Amino acid sequence: MSASSRANWLALLIVLIGAVCILPTLDGQEEQRPREQRDADASAPAGAADSILTMILESGATGVAFMGVLGLFSIVAATVTLERAMNMRRSVILPPDFVEDLESLTRKKETRAEKFIELCDRCKSPLATVLRAGVLRHGHPLLEVEKAMEDAAAREMAELRAKIHPLRTVGNIAPLVGLLGTVVGMIIAFHTASQAGLGKAELLAKGIYMALLTTAGGLSIAIPALLVGAYFSGRIDKFFREMNRHLVAVEPCLTRKEAASDETDVDTVSTGRPHKKPLMSL
Repeated sequence: MSASSRANWLALLIVLIGAVCILPTLDGQEEQRPREQRDADASAPAGAADSILTMILESGATGVAFMGVLGLFSIVAATVTLERAMNMRRSVILPPDFVEDLESLTRKKETRAEKFIELCDRCKSPLATVLRAGVLRHGHPLLEVEKAMEDAAAREMAELRAKIHPLRTVGNIAPLVGLLGTVVGMIIAFHTASQAGLGKAELLAKGIYMALLTTAGGLSIAIPALLVGAYFSGRIDKFFREMNRHLVAVEPCLTRKEAASDETDVDTVSTGRPHKKPLMSL
């Protein structure tokens, strides 16, 4: 993860910790409202809080703060999703023109490294990067060319996966933030009900369902983030499987054919199996 990404996540963590620290003070101000006004709010019709936004606003400073943190998580997830949707298209990972030119060179059984280097210079894509790694080992045995391209493909895949890692992070942390908000809200709800007395059970019920809003919000952000992350991960695997098919066809053009060893010969008289030549004539 880059330094800017780490700084963004650190800022979100600081906001969350700061919100949790100042919430008791803000809720204490809520408790200073006249009892008559709180009783009037508790006796309001149920239809007055039908909308989700109204329930969030009525959940007090605790609910608003936690929902604000979850809102930041949703912005991060949406930003990463849009960025990956633009930069993980087939035309970016496997440019059609590049693939067509590469197949043309393969059909011609081109063996000059300059042609492949020129092709890689015309396009900046993961496929071009992996091919360049193999071309730089031009004229070497097959295993060396394969190893160079495998290492380059592993680096490119790791870089693409790192860019969708924030989606998984949001998917894992958002439910925990929502659960923390619910726990804090439940504590405040029971504290409020204990001060209001046993005859005000509606205050407790209202506090509970408002506290559960943070858990619902966290899950509403985490589920789409994890699904989108899995979708992009599947696209990466699909693209690299297709990339492998194209590069396997190029390998014979880049590798050096192994010459037969001078130390072996074929016994055509007996079994036809090769046997080792003697190093010295006795």
